[in-house]
Amino acid sequence: MAEFLWIEWNLQKIDAHALSTEEVEYAWHNRRDLRKRTHPVNGVYWESIGECPSGRRIKLIWRLNPVDDRELVFIVKAY
Repeated sequence: MAEFLWIEWNLQKIDAHALSTEEVEYAWHNRRDLRKRTHPVNGVYWESIGECPSGRRIKLIWRLNPVDDRELVFIVKAY
C-alpha cells in the first residue's frame, strides 16, 4: 500500500477542484499512467488518469518523494 505525503500546499490544490484526499488516493491506486516527464528543477513526475469511487475521472500529476528510508507519493495536482 502506497503512502502519501499531504501538506497544506497540495491539500489546497485538490480542494480547489472539489476533491478529497480519499478520492485522490483511490484514483491513484486505480490509475493508468499516461506519461513520465522530467522537470528541470523538481525532477521526474508522472501524469496519470484515475477514477474516484463516484466514477469521476481525474488527471493526476504526481511524483515520488524520498522521506527517511521510504518513498511517498506526492500529488502535485489533481483535477
